[in-house]
Amino acid sequence: MRMVLETDVPMNTRDGVVLRADIHRPDDAARRPALLVRTPYDKSSPYQSVYLDPRVAVSRGYVVVVQDVRGRGTSDGEWLPWNHETEDGFDSVDWLAGQDFCDGRVVMCGASYVGNTQWRAAASGVPALHAIAPGLTWSDPLDGILRRGGVPEHGLNVVWSLMTGMSELLRRGKAEEAMEAARRYDGLGRGEYLSYPAGRIPWLEELDVPDIGLRRADADPKTVAELDVGSFLDGIRTPALHVGGWYDIFSQGTLDNFTRQRELGVASHLIIGPWTHSSDFGSMVGEVNFGLAAGGQSLGLTSSLAAEHLDFFDAVLGDRPLDRAPVRLFVMGRDEWRDEESWPLARAVTTRLELGAAERAVLRDPHGASPSETDPAPSPDSAAPTTVALAFDAADPVPTVGGGLAMHDSFPWGAWNQRDVERRDDVLVFTTDPLDAPLEITGRVRAHLRVRPGAAVSDWVVRVCDVRPDGKSINVVDGVCRVESADGLADASGERTVTVDLWSTSIELAAGHRLRVHVAHSNFPRWGLSQQDGSFVSDVLLGDGDSWIELPVIPPSA
Repeated sequence: MRMVLETDVPMNTRDGVVLRADIHRPDDAARRPALLVRTPYDKSSPYQSVYLDPRVAVSRGYVVVVQDVRGRGTSDGEWLPWNHETEDGFDSVDWLAGQDFCDGRVVMCGASYVGNTQWRAAASGVPALHAIAPGLTWSDPLDGILRRGGVPEHGLNVVWSLMTGMSELLRRGKAEEAMEAARRYDGLGRGEYLSYPAGRIPWLEELDVPDIGLRRADADPKTVAELDVGSFLDGIRTPALHVGGWYDIFSQGTLDNFTRQRELGVASHLIIGPWTHSSDFGSMVGEVNFGLAAGGQSLGLTSSLAAEHLDFFDAVLGDRPLDRAPVRLFVMGRDEWRDEESWPLARAVTTRLELGAAERAVLRDPHGASPSETDPAPSPDSAAPTTVALAFDAADPVPTVGGGLAMHDSFPWGAWNQRDVERRDDVLVFTTDPLDAPLEITGRVRAHLRVRPGAAVSDWVVRVCDVRPDGKSINVVDGVCRVESADGLADASGERTVTVDLWSTSIELAAGHRLRVHVAHSNFPRWGLSQQDGSFVSDVLLGDGDSWIELPVIPPSA
């Protein structure tokens, strides 16, 4: 099939702004469904093809339209992230449905910001939009893109604002300022993250260049309402294919959006692999190779992300159910894809991993009933109650090594050995004995810490790792929670319980592996610091069921 590419095809929004798109279509006069991608990242970028190659979609009977959003690339208008995406989404879908090459039916796909443009178009109620496929997309912006657990997503905010700021300054004809933005971007890999207030770049603010939205949200949350996917999901009935990654910065948002749509009875599906927020969806995630079948281009060796998207769209447009289970998840460690009927898994058993003295952690009843949070009676062999000190120094915070990142490439994303982090004096480390049998953890992980904070504002970072027989300690999930003494939740002794949401994972630890837990006051520069200078020491209470990790353990098959 011969394909025609038309570039910079214009359309007018309701307020007269011209948006431009590249159109990939067969060289004939037939009318076909259109697949729309609305992006702030340059419609001609190879990234668009990595996610879903237009040639593949055209060969399957679709016209592919990739459009620069308002104020970006070749499109006119003012660039203000997230603004106008509802109206522009409606207008773009409506315009596309009326073109001679389109049969009146439109679907959308894409990841990250491009996922949000789909949600906004769906929220607009435009009749021609039949399905969407948002990948790697958040739900609550205050728990996933702007902040996490009350803490600014510093690494993401700074790098994204500088990258988009560079192109915005060039667009304004400010070449010298754009070069300065590039210099500052390069400097992030040399430690300059520490020079910026949490999640902010005052230099860009002086030039009136917008950031990702944190500054506006702090001043007036309503200014970033279009970011809040979770707040308008109940009004959307558009079927969606949700694509996520266990090491993606927005992994929990993807899961939450899928779960809510299923609760509402919307015919939606989920694919979640071991991936990070990078565009390649590869099988090598950090330093861990999860096998060829883990990659998005060779999904389970029998499919690909592109094929899964197009099969989903075909089913929706054909008004028939998709012949797939609603959930396809990748179980790390076992390195296999598995189909499930729902998320979270009903068969998961909440299991306590108790933190004790002498850097020990004890797993309680991993394949059966475990003590509940409301009745944390210790087992007879529990360690005696004790207290350990946890230090914080703003001049030397715990460095970011791996995890669900979207920041400067000098900071490794994904799964990495944490041994250097574990050698620090300001990181508490707790480790189990080697496992006697395989242990699968699939679902949401939370930490419950009994603490006496050493400052009016403190951040609590918790990480769970898989320790291999060779000694490598690979991060699995992590989370952060900001605590402020002004909230009045501490008791008379100054003690309080802090719950840290580590989000979700799916991993099987083989026999001989160990579980390890880190507790720290920082993970920088991923998350902004609780204070820009100074130091303090907090207490963590251990033993007697005071501090523990909530694990969703999957019982072994009969």
